[in-house]
Amino acid sequence: MFCIQKCPTSPFLDDNKGNDMRLTSVQSGTGINLSELEFKSLDRSENVDDENDHFEEQEFNFKLATTKQVTCIKEYQISLKDFEEKCPPGGSNSIILYTTSLRGIRKTFQDCNTIHFLLRSFRIMYHERDVSLHLKYREEMWNILGEKVIPPKLFIKGRYIGGADEVIGLHEMGWLGKILEGTPTISSDCLCNGCANMGFTICSTCCGSCKVFINNGDNNNNECFLRCHECNENGLVKCPICC
Repeated sequence: MFCIQKCPTSPFLDDNKGNDMRLTSVQSGTGINLSELEFKSLDRSENVDDENDHFEEQEFNFKLATTKQVTCIKEYQISLKDFEEKCPPGGSNSIILYTTSLRGIRKTFQDCNTIHFLLRSFRIMYHERDVSLHLKYREEMWNILGEKVIPPKLFIKGRYIGGADEVIGLHEMGWLGKILEGTPTISSDCLCNGCANMGFTICSTCCGSCKVFINNGDNNNNECFLRCHECNENGLVKCPICC
């Protein structure tokens, strides 16, 4: 606790010294010259101003360098040759997207929807291969990449582009549109009359049960059920209209 008190004036002391204002500590009884305190505060404020100016200069230089780097990156002419050559079956001249429609893992499902949205916003034609509807698609994706990975995975004209993080990063840098240049576009958003753009329909042979009834003779004991060879493990067949 501090208080300011005026030193008593003495006729034997000089008037300037007698009228000096001093900062006195009540607890310790020691005094600090107010003029010295003002000079110290002024010096401290000047140091703070110098530090702020130095910090602002460093921040400006950092922003300038970052802006130059981003400009150089955006001006870089990217092409499909910059990506690894990994071609899925039938994907040498088309766009293949491995995805899933299962909602068990929310992030995976949201990533697939994000890639769907980006590709549709460019109005390009691409082939979706849902690994949850067809087991061969999952094995196909694993064999191409050489490991057990999760969708989404995007391939453009036999080049592996990457997953959700890579594709979103390319879009944010403005490169995804350049990579998709020259690919076939869609003229309308009409749905397929056979599968509603799902790519699969219910097997007409077994009606989705994956079983067919076989009768080998007149005797009822020869009746049995066999595995349907027309559909996959989910009782689905590829759409004959759009696939």
